[in-house]
Amino acid sequence: LAPPRGTRSARPATTRRAVPDAAQALAVAETVTAIARDAATRAPSPALGDLAEGAFGSPAVPLLAILGGLGIYKAAVYWRVQFITASMIGKHVPPAARRVLEYGVGQGKNLYYYPKSVGMVVGIDPEAKEDLLIQVSIASSVPFVAKKQALEDDNGQPDGSIDAVVSTGSFGKVSDPEALLTEAARVLKPGAPLVFVEDLGTLGEKNDVLDAITKSRAAETFFEKAQYDDLWATLPLAPTAIGVAVRKGEEAGNARAAAGGAAAKKKDDFETATGLSGKRGKRKKK
Repeated sequence: LAPPRGTRSARPATTRRAVPDAAQALAVAETVTAIARDAATRAPSPALGDLAEGAFGSPAVPLLAILGGLGIYKAAVYWRVQFITASMIGKHVPPAARRVLEYGVGQGKNLYYYPKSVGMVVGIDPEAKEDLLIQVSIASSVPFVAKKQALEDDNGQPDGSIDAVVSTGSFGKVSDPEALLTEAARVLKPGAPLVFVEDLGTLGEKNDVLDAITKSRAAETFFEKAQYDDLWATLPLAPTAIGVAVRKGEEAGNARAAAGGAAAKKKDDFETATGLSGKRGKRKKK
């Protein structure tokens, strides 16, 4: 029977497959080839396998994910970076660390990556949700203090009192990355690490972040030469600075003087040092 006039017969819905065309595939292949060729001609640099535990550090998987579209590529990069962040914190934060300072703590996901033996993590974030962070602290069994303040402000910690500083994206959120590096140097103990995982922008427009950590006056004065992965730092559409810089042995007071503050050390009282005007979480009892 023919359908009544004025009505349309139902047609099966059709879907379009998101299949990249040959030109896109060729462009990706050329990009991967160019990266490999460039890496082969560079001066030797530490591989990410030397910086982080495990063999998941290669950017090859995110690069191949471009074939599925930009969204899939970005997702692949994000999750790979999360695994690397967990490994970097697990490897470079000393298990016996009494105090760790984390810039840009966000919702506290990094707390699950710290050694459970860490004495206290002080998290600084201008948008810190303190009640949520305390819950994460309890769930992760890592004692934690949340400080809701601007990243570039004085963090309130005594000179040379911090066993490790961790930053995941904070250097790219401040107007002066070198000033933040100087403040990190002030509070770090000699020989203590700065662990960084920093987004450099879609097209590398935040390369000044990597320059501040590796080439600035503060970097040369207060830190040993930073180790970072070259391939991740030049990853197409999602370059990421992943590495570690170790504090030199100068007195931490020099860093305070460089930042324009008083050179005298603050009293290293633990309650004052952790900035307990913020809320704190405690380790879960077993």
